[in-house]
Amino acid sequence: MLEKRIPIPVAEAVARVMKYAHQGEIEEVSLIESYGRILGEDVIADHDVPHFDRSPYDGFAIRAEDTKEASSSNPILFEVIGEIGAGFVFTEEVKAFQAVRIMTGAAIPKGCNAVVMLELTEGFEEKEKTYMKLKRSFAAGDNISFKGEDVKQNTILVKKGTVINPGVVALLSTFGYSNVHAVKQPVIGIVTTGSELLEVHEQLKPGKIRNSNSYMIAAQIERAGGVVQYYGQFADDFETCYNTVKKAIKEVDILITTGGVSVGDYDYLP
Repeated sequence: MLEKRIPIPVAEAVARVMKYAHQGEIEEVSLIESYGRILGEDVIADHDVPHFDRSPYDGFAIRAEDTKEASSSNPILFEVIGEIGAGFVFTEEVKAFQAVRIMTGAAIPKGCNAVVMLELTEGFEEKEKTYMKLKRSFAAGDNISFKGEDVKQNTILVKKGTVINPGVVALLSTFGYSNVHAVKQPVIGIVTTGSELLEVHEQLKPGKIRNSNSYMIAAQIERAGGVVQYYGQFADDFETCYNTVKKAIKEVDILITTGGVSVGDYDYLP
């Protein structure tokens, strides 16, 4: 018969366990496998975003100074000398009263310092040339997303210890992290005891209940980022409990036992 088993408050139990908490090992995983893992290092921007001046609209890239006198009664005429889509660079220098048709996300051509939204313009062709008419003035910098406007190089984007969610995955891919340093997932064992327990698939019997704790704990472990090692459920037998715990403790990083932890005569778990 067991004697002098004195239960302790939950808060004290948690405090004792936390004395053994330490930083897990770091391992490298591929980006595609990183979701749900915990970052082992800060994610740092290795370049500005955007890393070039770009257009946030479809429209025309122009020199703002050419629009100084533009108004509804005095429209200014621009010759459209080319076009540029996202992912391409316009290599010619844009001169006075010239414009380049530009798409959203495209780099601002050399010589331009403003973008006019397409809906604010009137276009026409004459003598095999394309023109754009503008009836209002613009200031330098209007409708341009400037280099580094969203993120500056060397900015810490996400702190280590953060759970990698879809948003973090997007950042990692944006900044070229094809592989990620993540905290190694701890292997956590589960041992369940109780002569009153039935497996989930078994029919209920007098005095018996189904083993629900093991599956709940396993789900909690996976949600927290651990790897579950389930050792099964056992009857309230000292030798069986002792040998199971002795084996498991050598194979896992953490061992969770459930059942048999009160002060009864058949409570054998530590």
